[in-house]
Amino acid sequence: MRYDETYAKAYPFDKLVDDLFKPIMVEETVKLVREILAQDAVVYLIINNRAGGNAPMIAENVVERLLGK
Repeated sequence: MRYDETYAKAYPFDKLVDDLFKPIMVEETVKLVREILAQDAVVYLIINNRAGGNAPMIAENVVERLLGK
């Protein structure tokens, strides 16, 4: 999807956008983070609003899954 299309769908970046946010992205991220942590490595995640409309909310989803909530 083009940047301007994604921006228009996500703006003003205050909620998760169904067309952009896919729960499978959270599941795949959690799986990858767990695999990396199992190797005693440090993990840094960069989450972009374009991934779902609101990066902080996406981060909350990832953390909740990592903590088993």
